[in-house]
Amino acid sequence: MDEEEGREEERGGGPPSEDRVRLELVLFAELIRRLETEGRLTDALPFVLKRLGDLRRLLFDYEVRATERLLPIEDPAERAARDLLREIEERHRRMIEEWGEGWTPDDEG
Repeated sequence: MDEEEGREEERGGGPPSEDRVRLELVLFAELIRRLETEGRLTDALPFVLKRLGDLRRLLFDYEVRATERLLPIEDPAERAARDLLREIEERHRRMIEEWGEGWTPDDEG
């Protein structure tokens, strides 16, 4: 099994671990340093971009699935309060529309 297959297999089993994320970041940094030291950084840009894309997907997967930082955790009481405010605003808007038409003494009924 090559390195890419190992990553695919681990990705399917749930969110990446914090240790894996840390390791991948360190490995990417070492790759950049090594390529720069060898004077091959700009020649290796297609490879670097591919690895950067893989790393970006891993980081996004970790951020969303492992920590749920990008997903708002909604409090049911907060949602009920927002719904109530929407209802009040809608009733207020309708009241203003009805009253805006005006009333005259001839409008009995």
